[in-house]
Amino acid sequence: TVTYDSENHFQVLFQCWGSVWPRVLPYCLFNVILAAILHYSKDGERHDYGYTGKGHSLLTMIVSFLLVSRIGVSYGRYCQVRNSLEKVITSSQQLIHLMSVFTSDNITQNGKEFRHDMAFLTMTQVRCIMCVMDYQNDKVASWDLPEIDPQIAVKLREQLFLNDKTKAFAHHSWISKCEENMRVPIRLALLLRKQIMSQSKKLEQPLIGAEENRMLGTVDAIMNAYYEVRGFLTAPFPFPLVQMSRTFLFVYLFTIPFAFLNDVTNPIGHYIVIFFITYGYLGLEFTAIELDDPFGDDDNDFNNSRLCCFSFEDMYLTILDIDGEEWTDKLRKRFNGGKLSEDLPIEAEQWLRKPVEV
Repeated sequence: TVTYDSENHFQVLFQCWGSVWPRVLPYCLFNVILAAILHYSKDGERHDYGYTGKGHSLLTMIVSFLLVSRIGVSYGRYCQVRNSLEKVITSSQQLIHLMSVFTSDNITQNGKEFRHDMAFLTMTQVRCIMCVMDYQNDKVASWDLPEIDPQIAVKLREQLFLNDKTKAFAHHSWISKCEENMRVPIRLALLLRKQIMSQSKKLEQPLIGAEENRMLGTVDAIMNAYYEVRGFLTAPFPFPLVQMSRTFLFVYLFTIPFAFLNDVTNPIGHYIVIFFITYGYLGLEFTAIELDDPFGDDDNDFNNSRLCCFSFEDMYLTILDIDGEEWTDKLRKRFNGGKLSEDLPIEAEQWLRKPVEV
């Protein structure tokens, strides 16, 4: 995500990081060069390719309407998916906070194991949601992530339509890896709900119904936000409107030099006007393109990795507050591919290597 100081006019005008200038500049220069070629090749009426600007003026209204509509819708979708992403992060943090508060009286081994599994599943859920967002760019599926517990990865492969046994229950034959990757957070939400419901058997002091429902409701909030993200990914900006606006835009921009040919004033002024008109209109179009795909590694894309790390660190602090350094270290190492540190007690190492209940 690009950061800047809006009060620093020099930085805003000349910052290249996250700017559309590198992408728009070639089109601006091309249009200026085209205008110069037309101007200096003009030979009276014999080679006069100019025309009056009346038709061009009418086209300006159509192009402006389509472009403003496109940028408005794209920005609305961008803000909506950004809010959904924030809901995933905040709801996951809230789930761990609620779990910590509601189970604070359970300080035995069973209580610590319950909180450990809840935190790990929640972190896995958040990581897999981010994986769904970034799949179109890095092509890494959730079950191939190094952070995923091997037991969970195996269970996911068994439950998704990735083998002949489960494919027999599919309603269609065009199953894709991308589709199945989007199904992973749904399966993990089921594991989270099962883990919450298992508290009556695992905790010495079980949660009351209201507390249990509050935690289940927080899982619902995470999933509702994920469904909004999935809707953004599966329902892109309508192609006919994109095609129409871009067609009108290119026809309009690259006929501007012809509209200026019949003007007998200084051509240098024309070149400057053509340059900035091209920059203005194409700059908005490239901005809309950036807003249409806010996931990935581009300068203006969401920094999903940073958001994940911030959320996970908050969960570590929560576990540190209630269960201490030992269990925080176990959670961190377990989510780091099961790598163990030398100073972990034998009991912690045995628990870390114990299969996850799925």
